[in-house]
Amino acid sequence: MQTLLRKRPTEILKDINMTQTAPILIAGAGPAGLVLALALRQNGVPVRIIDKEPKHHLGARAAGIMPRTLEFYDFLGVLPDIMKASTQPPMFCAYKLPGGTEIEETYPMFLSNEPALDRPYLNPRILSQDINQAVLRSHLAKYDTLVELGTALRDFEDKGDHVVASVVKKGPDGAERSESYVASYLVGADGARGVVRNRLGMAFDGEAYEGLNMVFSDVRIAGLGGEYWHKWGEMSDRMVTLRQTEEGDRFWVLGGGRQMDTANLRGEPESMTQWIADVTGRRDIKVTEVLTFASYKLSRLAVDSEFSKGRVYLAGDAAHIHSPAGGQGMNNGISDAFSLAWRLSLAYKSLASTELMSSYSAERAPIIKTMLQRTTALLENSSISWGKFALKMGPKDKLPLFQLDLHYRWSPVIVDGMREKAPPNAGPNGNMNQGGIVLAGDRAPDAPGLVDLTGNDSSMKTLFRYFKPTHHTALLFTSSTGSLDAFVSALKQVPGGVVRSTVVLPGTASVRPDTQAEVDWRSRADCALKDCEGHAYDVYCVGARGGDVAVIVRPDGYIGAIVKDGEGVAKYFRKIVAA
Repeated sequence: MQTLLRKRPTEILKDINMTQTAPILIAGAGPAGLVLALALRQNGVPVRIIDKEPKHHLGARAAGIMPRTLEFYDFLGVLPDIMKASTQPPMFCAYKLPGGTEIEETYPMFLSNEPALDRPYLNPRILSQDINQAVLRSHLAKYDTLVELGTALRDFEDKGDHVVASVVKKGPDGAERSESYVASYLVGADGARGVVRNRLGMAFDGEAYEGLNMVFSDVRIAGLGGEYWHKWGEMSDRMVTLRQTEEGDRFWVLGGGRQMDTANLRGEPESMTQWIADVTGRRDIKVTEVLTFASYKLSRLAVDSEFSKGRVYLAGDAAHIHSPAGGQGMNNGISDAFSLAWRLSLAYKSLASTELMSSYSAERAPIIKTMLQRTTALLENSSISWGKFALKMGPKDKLPLFQLDLHYRWSPVIVDGMREKAPPNAGPNGNMNQGGIVLAGDRAPDAPGLVDLTGNDSSMKTLFRYFKPTHHTALLFTSSTGSLDAFVSALKQVPGGVVRSTVVLPGTASVRPDTQAEVDWRSRADCALKDCEGHAYDVYCVGARGGDVAVIVRPDGYIGAIVKDGEGVAKYFRKIVAA
């Protein structure tokens, strides 16, 4: 590949013959770009990921990892490292003003939740964004893929069957080297001011939060302990919060308010020390070093309805900008990336249908519109009391914030053979379940208490162990050999590697193949599971559906189809796989 990089684009195409062998180019190595790159590499797709910054991102901003993102990290295999590095959200400590030393109250941002059988991660985690990204980079390196720093995308041209990008790499001496690069696809994960969205001519639609000035900064501080997330004032007037990061004396500063004047504030220790003192009344808090600094007005922005054009796609802040309230921005970007990865993987292998690729925008745009409405409401609520919004929510109200109720029931590539029309509230504002019934398009729930009959490990498993970004998982709920054979026969018509068949037997089923009367289920599907405790049959409502059901879980962990027969299976994959 290094030889190819030194050649002109036309020479490259002659050498490789197939455009699909050219890597996918990802501009931007934030969380969205890294998750996309990792998922693509796990699918065997070559990736080039570049970032214009000369050094890896430094900063604790976007530290809240929501439960749905934890599930994505589980599927990617990075969750153990994320859990080890992260912590539970700290308690807020609000101080009385004036004075700033007497504690007025302490409260949690989120009350602790007990894990549920179908939702094993029900508590957000806190991890500085730079450490989060370092974990993702370490896993990406296992696939011989590194982020190219100091490498900027300047321009690109979509040629219809490939993309030619103009890339500029800055050397240690400051000298720039230009390069024409051929990519099979281009993804802009390069932020709100990135090149990709601007070159596509996609304007942001939305508005600024008038009269609301904000400051984000990473600083080193002396004179303050780290037990709490410290807070002085409120957004309705002036507010400063300080949260200790994983580095001990390094704190993340979030400040702002409708009466906050940041015009003369500079990213220097003396200026920051004085500013903190003015708001908090505390003269004992000394900023010794400013590591990052940003002062700006908040906005609520998103591209209108299309997250792609031709072979060029947008993800994360390149497509939408949220307020910091509720910690949704980074998590939505990661959801974009996870949703896009399996589509691009199939497209790279010349397997994706046109309908599948266009469904990325059809699914993500309504979700982002809904989430922007939620974060706006949270910001308005937080302008009264920052950090208390979650305490006012009931258990079901938190699911939107945790992103566990988001679904794609309206998607053009969803097939539900168990209903004739979409249920009420079929858009992204609907509840996760209608009458307790999980529907096609919903997040695929977890279930414990499974025994894998195809391996030697007799320990109990969960369904999440079998959901991967590399393939669909067809959960075949049946103990009938006739029904199973019909499902499997339809699945065998799907190109290899796209789907794995997994028969899920009820707990009452006999699984001993040592007598002529018993069935060797292991020989009939890629994987055979026994639902010993009945949780899988229960959460997927198999009994209510009359049994013998195929639930096809997409590589992004959402249910693509719920069908009763092989024709239903074929109908779904006709929407996904190119004819």
